[in-house]
Order: sequence, then structure tokens, then C-alpha cells
Amino acid sequence: MELYQLKTFVAVAEEGNLTKAAERIFASQPAVSGHIKALEEELGLPLFVRTPRGMQLTEAGKELKLKAEAILLAADDLLHQARNYRKDLTGTLCVVLNTDPDFLRVTGLIDAMAQTHPKLRLKFQQGDSWNILKDVRDRRVDGGFSFSENHYAEVTALPLDDIPIRVVAPASWAARIKGRSMDQLAAMPWVKPNMECPYMAIIEGVLKDSGIFLSDYIEVDSEDVIRQLVAAGKGLSLLKEHDAVAMVTAGTAVVCDFGPPLSLPISFVYPKCRENDPLIRALADAVIQAWNTSD
Repeated sequence: MELYQLKTFVAVAEEGNLTKAAERIFASQPAVSGHIKALEEELGLPLFVRTPRGMQLTEAGKELKLKAEAILLAADDLLHQARNYRKDLTGTLCVVLNTDPDFLRVTGLIDAMAQTHPKLRLKFQQGDSWNILKDVRDRRVDGGFSFSENHYAEVTALPLDDIPIRVVAPASWAARIKGRSMDQLAAMPWVKPNMECPYMAIIEGVLKDSGIFLSDYIEVDSEDVIRQLVAAGKGLSLLKEHDAVAMVTAGTAVVCDFGPPLSLPISFVYPKCRENDPLIRALADAVIQAWNTSD
């Protein structure tokens, strides 16, 4: 019995699907099937029932999944404890950014890590909050920033700040939007974030109680593109106050003042099972330092 077989077993149990489990652990579907078959043969009993709805755990499989998870956590704890005995932490940590690096204080994070753990390397990727949470849950990455609410028990979310959000319109629309209510603004063209974007939860929260819906919109999944389209006069949108102020200063947008203040929490997320990992503790400490020492 190998650890990789247990990791495959847990992945298939949680995904309920061989293809999704293969994507999660970066393996081929035949390899995943082979791991499960070999484990079932070694244990001498079936772990899953193959159904049209996917892979469902047998009663024995449900019990053994708990044991497998405990073994995998114990193996992780062994690695974490070994790192505690090292004089210097080494390795590479993959951090996913959900918005622009300047706003996320990445320079401060790099500086903080260099001061405390100079042999640790940081690798940055770009992603969206929803997928960042899933990748952290599945331990594909070491950590990341997220605007989304954390619904995963396997993920620890470290609150960093509450970000003011503003409704903005093209600068040329200043007279058009002046004094308008939210239902009147909703009837205008919008540059709308996609449905998985946390920004949409904000605007839906503003609109749903009044039975208002956006009907004329362009759907976009990039903050950069949203800013460009607003500046080009294509519609209203939601932006971090930081970005809204920059666009107003540049003369490309105006802020729509209405109703209660809007905001979005930002957190740094990492796998809960790695809370005792010295590498993750070092990363979280560097994030906290960057956010506490920057304006």
C-alpha cells in the first residue's frame, strides 16, 4: 500500500468521478483507475460502487476513507515536524493572486519573506477567487488571496481587510447618471463581472430585494478589461475603490453615489491540514506583515 494510492482513493471519494479526481491529482484517468483497483485488491474488498451518477463509496469505503485521511495527515505532520528541525527553511511556495499585485502588496510580501526566510522562494500565479479556494482545498497550490466567502472546511481563511467597492460609469456619462437611483442605473448598459465573481454577489445583494435585474450587459472575467470597457464608454460596473479613484483621477470614469456603502472582504487562504507546516506559517506571517505595515 502506497501513499499515492491513498491520495487517489480520497480524491475519487470526494470528487465522485474518475476524471475529476485525475485532474485534481494531476494524473491520467487510467492511472487513477489502476490505483483504485490495486488498492481494492490489496485490501480484499470493494471501495466503490460504479453507478451512472459516478463513483459511490461502499460502507466499508466510507470507514476506510477516514483511516486513509488520518494516514495522509500523519504523513504530512511527519514532513512538517522534519522541517521544524531544519535550521533554515528552503523550498518554493506557490501563491495565487486574485487581483493586481500592487493592490495585494506583493512587493511587501516578498520583502518580508526575504528578511525572515531568505532561502524560501515565492512563485506567483494569477487566478480568480472561486478557483483559488478550490485549488487550495485540493492542495494544488500553497496559498492565495480571495474575495470569495470560504465554504470549505479544508481551507483556512486569514482575514486581511474589508475593501470598499464603488459603482463607476464612463466619464462621459456624468450628466446621465447624476441623481439616478439604483433601479434607473440598472436599466443602463453594464460591464458585468461573470457569475462566479464575488463582485456579482454584491450587486445582486443590492438589486434582489427590489426585484431589479441587469438586462443590458457585457459579461467580462477580467478587472483590466472591465476598466478598459468602462473607460471606453461601454457601461457601468463595479470596481475596488482603489481602482475607481485611479480612473476618476485619470478622467476616464465617474463614481455613482447611491445607497449604503459597498464592500468586499479579502482573505489569504491556505490548506487547513498544513497549519502546522513551517513553510505555511512563514508564508502567512509574511502576508500579515505586508498587510500590517502597508498603507
